[in-house]
Amino acid sequence: MGTISLALDASFETDHLLDEKILHKAAGLASLAIETVCLHSDLRHRSEFDLLTDIHNRFSLENRLQQLVEIAKSGTFSFGLIYIDLNAFKQINDSYGHDVGDLYLREVVSRMKGQIRPGDMLARIGGDEFAVLAARIVNADGAKELASRLRHCFDAPFEVDGKRLIGSASFGISICPRDGTDKAQLLKAADAAMYDAKDASRTASSPESTRKA
Repeated sequence: MGTISLALDASFETDHLLDEKILHKAAGLASLAIETVCLHSDLRHRSEFDLLTDIHNRFSLENRLQQLVEIAKSGTFSFGLIYIDLNAFKQINDSYGHDVGDLYLREVVSRMKGQIRPGDMLARIGGDEFAVLAARIVNADGAKELASRLRHCFDAPFEVDGKRLIGSASFGISICPRDGTDKAQLLKAADAAMYDAKDASRTASSPESTRKA
């Protein structure tokens, strides 16, 4: 990790054996300090980031959400929370295995990262669930526009491990302060909106709906 050296004036009487022991002791202490800092940094990263996709995890998202809620209490700040649930992810795992499923998740994240703005936060909050905190939006249309861009991430098929996967996702949006003024309210509203969108998609694609149409 580095080198420690000791230089003394030639006229200074010294015990070379003692000097060597001091150097070894100093190097050992420095090494321990560096390893401790590295370990602390690694543990902090693991506590705040998803290990598979290396984006923020639920813990980070909820901490940032609470911070934005506090800022919004000033009455001059609005932000959006977008829930994203991947459709048919279980089928991908069942058909091709979890290794392919993990690669698919990474590809999805790579595309979504290209659509969020500086200052927004993308987080993985569950196995196939993600969320985006859209900081500083003027109104609900701003969150809807971002969600639309994220939805387009699934327009093109995913080429994963030689397999062509057709992906899609359901989205739910909550806006502070329109849909809530605390963390729990906003999380619940976004989650409910996402499941409403998923149910609507299932209904629209069902044979019964097709016959009625």
